[in-house]
Amino acid sequence: MTSVEAEPPDPETNGSAIRLVLFDLDGTLVDHDSAAAEGLEAWLTGNCWADAAGVAGLVSDWDEIAERHFRAYREHLTTYHGQRRLRLQYFLPHVGVDPSGWSDERLDDVFTTYLVAYQAAWRSFPDVGPCLETLRGAAQIAVLSNGDQEQQEEKISRTGLRRYLDIVLTSDQLGVAKPDPRAFELACGRLGVSPRAAVYVGDQLDVDTRAATAAGLRGIWLNRKGSAVPPGVEAIDDLAAMPSLLGVTHPI
Repeated sequence: MTSVEAEPPDPETNGSAIRLVLFDLDGTLVDHDSAAAEGLEAWLTGNCWADAAGVAGLVSDWDEIAERHFRAYREHLTTYHGQRRLRLQYFLPHVGVDPSGWSDERLDDVFTTYLVAYQAAWRSFPDVGPCLETLRGAAQIAVLSNGDQEQQEEKISRTGLRRYLDIVLTSDQLGVAKPDPRAFELACGRLGVSPRAAVYVGDQLDVDTRAATAAGLRGIWLNRKGSAVPPGVEAIDDLAAMPSLLGVTHPI
């Protein structure tokens, strides 16, 4: 399914005129939600903080706390490592652990044990490889992510996506995060492409699609969960639709 806004895309940003396709990473190319859930289960059961049956009820708590504090990092209210510590301080009481007296070093050590489990569960979505293989050669392909540069580079290497990408750009590197339009403008500038000749594909409607569109790119919402598509939003439900949407029908 592809839902397209009433106003057609600018011809300058359609088909062969496309010079750059930017992708979000987590939730778009890499299945972050499944990795986080799988990693959380391994981490909690390995520390005897929960059994497998009890983990399901804790995933939403972990996700909500993670999103809240990552947003604070994105808004420069805490550091990258600071948001990790805050996540533990707010989550661990849910499993009966009081971290209030823990040092930063201990919090970092404990978070590292979660990271090991999370990293072991990193996988790209099945539709990613075929899509990127088809697009490669037709345009520059890059990632623009709000994640930490080192972690996102590692994620791309471990999932085998490195061969498809020209560059990995992050808010950590650029100094500004989505949905700020400057993040998209800086990414296009790094690759020598006008925003009008660039596409951005991401799974978050506001942070990715609407923000990219506001910055002058062609924003496409990867609506993997099949949510209702608001008017004026161009959406696809999987990446298999991307090549034909951009007028690329076979690998170049």
